[in-house]
Amino acid sequence: MLARLLLLATALLSLTACNGSSSSSGGSPANTQAASFKQFRFEQDGLPSRDYFVYVPASLRANAPLVVYLHGCNQNAQQAAIGTRWNETAERFGFVVVYPEQKNPNNEEEPADQTNGHLNDGNGINCWNWFRPEHLNRDEGEPGTIAGITHEVMARADISIDPNRVYLSGMSAGGIMASTMGATYPELYAAIAVVAGCGYPACGDPTGSAAYQAMGNHARRLPVILFHGTADEIAPIAMGEDALRQWLGANDWSDNSQPDQSVPATPAQTYNVGFDESLFANVGNEGDTCIRNQNSPCIGGVFAFASYPTTIERYADANGCPLIDFWVIHGLTHNYPGGNPEGNFVDPIGPDITLASVNFFLANPKNSVFERGELDCNALLQ
Repeated sequence: MLARLLLLATALLSLTACNGSSSSSGGSPANTQAASFKQFRFEQDGLPSRDYFVYVPASLRANAPLVVYLHGCNQNAQQAAIGTRWNETAERFGFVVVYPEQKNPNNEEEPADQTNGHLNDGNGINCWNWFRPEHLNRDEGEPGTIAGITHEVMARADISIDPNRVYLSGMSAGGIMASTMGATYPELYAAIAVVAGCGYPACGDPTGSAAYQAMGNHARRLPVILFHGTADEIAPIAMGEDALRQWLGANDWSDNSQPDQSVPATPAQTYNVGFDESLFANVGNEGDTCIRNQNSPCIGGVFAFASYPTTIERYADANGCPLIDFWVIHGLTHNYPGGNPEGNFVDPIGPDITLASVNFFLANPKNSVFERGELDCNALLQ
């Protein structure tokens, strides 16, 4: 079975590379300047105005992927960029990263603007307003703004973005907004990643029917990778399970417009990583520094873990092809694992979920052989 799984993985990677999307490793470089990380402003009538940051790597080539990353509460775009290492990973793989930033009314100079902001525009602790009805629908509120920022970057003349490889990720409030963006703009984002988040709308419908309805005429097979810590004290693991059930349900609806369990609700494969005799080999040694003086403590630092033990549940579509990955990270609190401790809400202990997200994204462009339904993965495993 292991040999067949390895053969399948090799075949899927080869097929993905030939699915019509341009490779970021080929062609002439679209950007020959030094890497840049710059701030911009999105303004459009009828939508909230927001700042955003764009990282363009020196290694960028034509038809490059684009990743949109949504920060969490009590965090801004620059802190998220530092903590998640998305910029470093973008330089390594050659893609653009965009960080929309929530408006904080407390930063306004005029008291009247602060009051108006708290009531109508922004959030006092930098959370995306995933829980407010005016920010749950397509073409309005913060979803409209995030999509507008995405389109604005895609349209830039100085970079070349592959529209089939535009992805979105987010943590905590950003993770919940990632589910919102997947439901409201499924045609824009090829795949999404939800870190310590929950499902659409506002953690309220594990059946996935509301997400499918929000997709409307744009409903499609949407690959999702989810990461959640079992010791998360702010977003309990049940919220991650809610997101899992919601996206299984929405994909079940999307493939044939029926909730008929065509997308199985049980994992096709389950992998346990790091559960061996070496797990506690470093007990008694000095661990990482985020046990103290951190927004959320890092339990693994007590044991000097190199990486938290992780269970990966892989869910398949009706053809048996990979669709949803759910990473259950045992012992992780409300932090981004495998990150840079110079950021906030970061645990330097692995796994490296930024790298895991990139691998998942690049294997799941829009209009892939998986999405077109041209591949019977069940037959490949027989």
